[in-house]
Parts: sequence; C-alpha cells; structure tokens
Amino acid sequence: MLEHKGFRWGYVFLTAAAYISPEDVQTLMKQAVEMFLNDEYSRDIIGDSFEGQLFTQKKYELIGEIGGQRFDAELETESGRDKASFLVSEQTQGVGSSISMN
Repeated sequence: MLEHKGFRWGYVFLTAAAYISPEDVQTLMKQAVEMFLNDEYSRDIIGDSFEGQLFTQKKYELIGEIGGQRFDAELETESGRDKASFLVSEQTQGVGSSISMN
C-alpha cells in the first residue's frame, strides 16, 4: 500500500465519521492518499467495521487557510450509514522534492 515514485509528503484533514474505529479512520485516510497519488476518482472500500465508497471530484477546497483535494466517503457501518470528508494536501507539489513549498 502507498507505493509511489520519489519522496512525496503532505497532510490529510478529516471530518471524522461517527461510527467507525480510529483504526478504520486511518484506513480511510490511507485510501484517500493512495487515490490522490494514483489519480483515481473512486474506489470501493472495506474496513473492520464498515464498507462503502470513497470518491473525489478532484475539487480543491479550503478549511480556513488550509486547502487540498476533497475526498468523500459514504459508509455502511454496523451502527448505520455514515459519512466522512477529507482534504489531502500535498506539500511537495508532486515533483518528489524534499523541500516544502509552504
């Protein structure tokens, strides 16, 4: 998981889902980063306590002064339907630079 060329890093900002474990939240964030790195629009996802779909329209959004590509998850959990949103903000601009452009 998370295989890519070069050194790339960034941040993931999450509006958390209410019905899943912290481990499953990490799974969702890793999936969003993989999708970002692989230039994917959607994928089916399964965790220990959920299944659903993770998708993006490749729109750039802001939370205050922090911005990134938005990802949304629609989940079916043991406790019912749930949603999560993420911003993935790459700091190396996809060029493999180890220097932050911030």
